[in-house]
Amino acid sequence: MTRVRLWLALAILLPALAATIAPMSTIDLAYQVRAGELMLASGVVLRADPFTFTAFGEPWLNQQWGAGVLFAMVQGATGWGGLVVLRAVLVATAVGLVAVGAMRWLGLRSAALVALAGFVVGIASLGLRAQLFGVVLFAAVLAILAWRNRRGRLVWVIPLLVLAWANLHGSFFLGPAAVAVILVEDLVARRPGVRRLLVVLALSLVASCVTPLGPAVWEYALGIATNGEITRLITEWQRTSPLSVTGALFYASVAGAIAAMVAVRRQGAPLPVLTLGWLAGLALVGAYAERGVAWWAFGAPVALAPTIAALLPPARAPRAEPRALRRLNAVFVVVLGLAVVAVQPLWRGGDALSGPSGLLRDAPAGLARALAGLAGPSDRVVAPQPWASWFEWAAPGVPVMVDSRVEVVPASGWTAYSMIAGGGDAALATLDQIGASVVVVDPETQSALGIALRTVGSAWRLSYEDDDGAVFTLQQ
Repeated sequence: MTRVRLWLALAILLPALAATIAPMSTIDLAYQVRAGELMLASGVVLRADPFTFTAFGEPWLNQQWGAGVLFAMVQGATGWGGLVVLRAVLVATAVGLVAVGAMRWLGLRSAALVALAGFVVGIASLGLRAQLFGVVLFAAVLAILAWRNRRGRLVWVIPLLVLAWANLHGSFFLGPAAVAVILVEDLVARRPGVRRLLVVLALSLVASCVTPLGPAVWEYALGIATNGEITRLITEWQRTSPLSVTGALFYASVAGAIAAMVAVRRQGAPLPVLTLGWLAGLALVGAYAERGVAWWAFGAPVALAPTIAALLPPARAPRAEPRALRRLNAVFVVVLGLAVVAVQPLWRGGDALSGPSGLLRDAPAGLARALAGLAGPSDRVVAPQPWASWFEWAAPGVPVMVDSRVEVVPASGWTAYSMIAGGGDAALATLDQIGASVVVVDPETQSALGIALRTVGSAWRLSYEDDDGAVFTLQQ
């Protein structure tokens, strides 16, 4: 194996290894698995909230239904370990597609390096949730567009990708947006294939509406991006701070991109206005919310590839590499590949509910078992929002107050939840007002609530406690 091919292998295997060994959060995953199970059992897409008592039966724009079904199928067949494998495959595929797109202008090694750099910048956004499908499809669309002048027929695949995307994640609009940018760029430059791209754009817009929700998927995408409650309550949807690790990497990469474009401009080379606009748009999305950094991380490397190529010295003729070195490279890749396989949790035993130790985050197994035994469909359970998704899967049929779907729960529900989480007499009064019968407390974030529930004379009784937290039930 040559050194150049070694870099491509590293661009795929290193992200796969990182995605395998990182713990998997259940916040945006477990409820999707449960929703998928319900849809597989009923044969219909969920259109009303089945999980919370604050919004039960209310309309739910379940745009990510396809992701839930896929998650449920994998989890049902292979457990949580199978979902780890799925995450590794999706992450490796996304990084590999970025490298393929960058190879239109860069050598294989340089393309692999910029793809790995994008992976590092966006690593915090690559948890297993519906967005990860969107990242893969985004990278695929950009790779196809990058090679459109040499592999023109591939652009007909884009509407099919958008069709799948619109049924998996609300970022699907980025597909038609990318096509539109390239269409205008080719039109201005008078390149061939403009009519074909125009048809592809039209088909992509139509395909985005081929979902159980129809054109309402666009309403969902716009609503999520502009929902003030999401921005207020969810850290990932707040403005990207340069003081966080993700923010520091993001802003450093933006600064690097600007420096590269300035250097090219000083050489006298033109910078396409539309490319600058595309990069500026991706940067604004990344600055708007940490969740948006992923689109910069996986979109900017391909857009910047021509600029990077202009800064690199002319490619030299490849030199013959010693056979021993090529064999050593091959051995290294095989060992790394075996390591990726060996660390898969499929080979490890563990808790019947939560899988091998350390596999899941935000998944208190003991509390879930206690909740399943203490509460039923007629109860009203107030649980920490980060754990609610897990309880919806691990204690099915038990209604919780709020969960990860911030847009589903009414504002009054979030106001009451905040009052309860703050503890004190206000928490006890609010619990009585909403008719709560069970409360799960996270002592790390809700210590004041735990103190209030333990107060002498309180109507609440401690029914279960372990290292993760406690379950209180209303005394009859």
